[in-house]
Amino acid sequence: MEIYGHRGAKGVAMENSLQGFILAANHGIDHFELDIRLSLDNQLVVVHDEKLQRLANSPLKVSRTNASTLASTYLRGLTQGIPTLEQVITACPNVKHWQFEIKTESTNPNFIRPMQRLIKKHNLQEKVTITSKHIGILKAFKRVLPDIQRGYVQEWPIPNGIRIARKLKCSMLAINKSLARKSYINKAQRKGLHLSIWTVNDADDMSRFLKYKADSIITDFPQAAKEVIAPLNALQKDQ
Repeated sequence: MEIYGHRGAKGVAMENSLQGFILAANHGIDHFELDIRLSLDNQLVVVHDEKLQRLANSPLKVSRTNASTLASTYLRGLTQGIPTLEQVITACPNVKHWQFEIKTESTNPNFIRPMQRLIKKHNLQEKVTITSKHIGILKAFKRVLPDIQRGYVQEWPIPNGIRIARKLKCSMLAINKSLARKSYINKAQRKGLHLSIWTVNDADDMSRFLKYKADSIITDFPQAAKEVIAPLNALQKDQ
């Protein structure tokens, strides 16, 4: 079972901060999930919220602000602003796989070309899954960049995530922890989907999902999760 750092290492560093990604990468974490929005000047920036009050004590909105201004809008407790996606990728060259979750309220085609250029520039074709809760944006990526893997993010029991992921020809289904029943995990995998579970911070949950044979978990504490999962993975392989 693979371990993805949630928004870098949200439990030990400011979420989606350059500092957090570098910290986790330096501790051997090589799978990450992060959030992507578009700035006013159509730059891919790594940030969860549209409004920056929670993250930076700022009234700014991401979609109405240029990337340069976002970069100088310091995240809480840091002297770092909101990074671009390219900055994060460049800072973590040894990452084996990324989940890039597109945060959008509309089917905004301006995400696609910058993402295409970035993936090509950094040879990420086999290292990225584009994920989203927004069906329209996944359809747009499927249409324009069909060779880049996609994943549907399912938060609630309805609509059925397996059905949607299959319809969109996704390779991944990322589900809320509350939906992680063994039967559902196994069904998704039988349909050819990589099943990823978020957000898993409890050691007992980690052990349970390993027993359920989930493909990956997304956690705020990736270093600690690695210490929990590594011996269990080894034991499972020996059996």
